Amino acid sequence: MQTCLGYWLATALFFFLTYALLSGNLQNSKKLEKLRQDVEEMAHMVLSKFAGKGDPTLLMEMIERSVKKHLPKIWDDLNALKKSLKAGECPSLASGKSVFKIEEPVNYASEELGAKIIAVQAQPVCPPNFLKTLLGMEFTKNPPARMLESKMEPGNCFAFQNDTAVVTIKLPHLVLIDHIGLQHISQKQSPTGDTSNAPKDFTVFAIVEDRDVLLGKFHYGCIQSNLLQTFVVQSAEKYDLLRFHFNSNHGHPHYTCVYRIVVYGKM
Repeated sequence: MQTCLGYWLATALFFFLTYALLSGNLQNSKKLEKLRQDVEEMAHMVLSKFAGKGDPTLLMEMIERSVKKHLPKIWDDLNALKKSLKAGECPSLASGKSVFKIEEPVNYASEELGAKIIAVQAQPVCPPNFLKTLLGMEFTKNPPARMLESKMEPGNCFAFQNDTAVVTIKLPHLVLIDHIGLQHISQKQSPTGDTSNAPKDFTVFAIVEDRDVLLGKFHYGCIQSNLLQTFVVQSAEKYDLLRFHFNSNHGHPHYTCVYRIVVYGKM
């Protein structure tokens, strides 16, 4: 019994420390505050009721319920914190005050979090030779994986001939999706000032076993004052496999560039 109590108390301590790390650095901490209260209650039960005798089943069930309830939110907050730290925005733990603000939700279509491109149907801008085709290296110059990066620099995109392509993405986790979006560079960033190669109309499906679920048909406007555009998705269940159909661009006659895909939601 002491082993079980030690294990579950260690679990509770982990979540308490997670709270201590995040509460001073994230504005949205109501759920974390509730978690702190749960941990205090569980610790009290360990000291007063289960010290040396009794069945720890009730304690275990309480911890499991708390973990299942709060873990998805903590995961999102930790990912956002990790993203800010990688960007060089260091939180001040000593003062307990935040020196940064996390405005963008977690993007699950991020290579940093483990998202991957698993299938591509498109024609590369520069026709590959036989060897590159044989080795699956047609898109070496502008690979599809660049859509999963956050770096918005000219040329750092997935480029393909004309204006149609189909790309399948594997998210790192099952996600209850509420927004899907695209981002393109501005006219000022473009070396020629032309952004007509931005995607325009696109469709997204979730793949569930042997069926496709339409998540929406969207129109990216390439508006200079709103380059990251997101669209509401009414998702009834969680998905981790998405297929993007790019159907048109903003007028470029030869190729299309997709700079960044975003998928927001909750685990």
